[in-house]
Amino acid sequence: MKFIHAADIHLDTPFANIKNFSKQLQNNLRNSTYTAATKVFDTAIREHVDFVILAGDTYDNTEHSLTAQQFLNNQFTRLKENNIEVYLVYGNHDYYRNDFASIKFPENVHIFTNQVSTLEVESHDGLKVGITGFSYYQQHVNQDMVTEYPSRGKYDYQIGILHAGVGDNNYSPFTVNELLTKGYDYWALGHIHKREVLHENPFVVYPGDTQGRNQNETGTKGFYLVTVLSKITNIDFVPSSSYVWKKDAIAAEASDNLSEMIKKIDSKLDTDDFGLLTLDINNAQLLNEDLVKSIERGDLLHHFEDNISNTILYRVYLKFGNSQQLKQIDQRFWDDSVEKVFDLNSIKDLDKKLYNIDVLREHMDSPDFLKNIQELTKSTINKKFIGEEK
Repeated sequence: MKFIHAADIHLDTPFANIKNFSKQLQNNLRNSTYTAATKVFDTAIREHVDFVILAGDTYDNTEHSLTAQQFLNNQFTRLKENNIEVYLVYGNHDYYRNDFASIKFPENVHIFTNQVSTLEVESHDGLKVGITGFSYYQQHVNQDMVTEYPSRGKYDYQIGILHAGVGDNNYSPFTVNELLTKGYDYWALGHIHKREVLHENPFVVYPGDTQGRNQNETGTKGFYLVTVLSKITNIDFVPSSSYVWKKDAIAAEASDNLSEMIKKIDSKLDTDDFGLLTLDINNAQLLNEDLVKSIERGDLLHHFEDNISNTILYRVYLKFGNSQQLKQIDQRFWDDSVEKVFDLNSIKDLDKKLYNIDVLREHMDSPDFLKNIQELTKSTINKKFIGEEK
């Protein structure tokens, strides 16, 4: 038996801060989620899989644009012609609302309702497979839905589909141990945009999204091809991202001028990979004040707008190192106050309305959020001391 486990395709992702890119590149980026999805379905056909699991957030929002629906309808029809079933749940981004503006998909597509249920399918090699899951019918699901999942049934192989976060009270919170008690053979997770295997034997897997959507979603994205042979499960990661988000850094020197800075950045862009680079310029306190102003008003970004290399400069951040004052006196006060000031729950409570916006909440809940805020704060403090030291 073979199946594909994909999640978080996010068709129609708008992609922020790309207005300075060429029209062709803007269009390519906006189409990249469709390109990634096409790779999912092409792989399913090429590998002759039994079925495809889409574990939530196939669309980027609950509107389900006609373009996205028609695209999926065409792809699902291709799968039907190749005797491949589709099992789909809706997540927090694309939660189900009504059928009034929905295209009817072909009969090989099975969409789970808001009630946990189990569907049955027989694989090409004769395995009786149970697939259990549910769809979001609202943006937030605060209850632990795993309690509604039945224990393993009389199947040769059972799969649980769950769009949720470990211990995340907004999105069907769960623990890995809780999943293991169900006795399933595979848990097809969605929601977290980072590829991660939480457990093996049985597998509990986040495939991540199929195309990175912003500068925090770095690295190659994709999905899993799952093979079950003699009751042994193997997973193979299949890359699908057209553009890879990257992060890198260069070190500033006191002798740097704009030409030298351009040469340093050129060396970072001279790669074979298609990507979008977020670049830190460390030790920016060493740079001439006029050069700092030039970089802050976007001169470097404008210079590289028409760059023909595969890697595109997306963002530049100046990082100012510790000043003598901070090292000698203020470091102690920083260390004393950092845990109180940079409290994640306090930050979330500053404006609960903002925290209820999906994109902001996802950003705040990312593992590096607090670290990035602290680094930016330090850099801002250090920048203010530059004039005093010079």
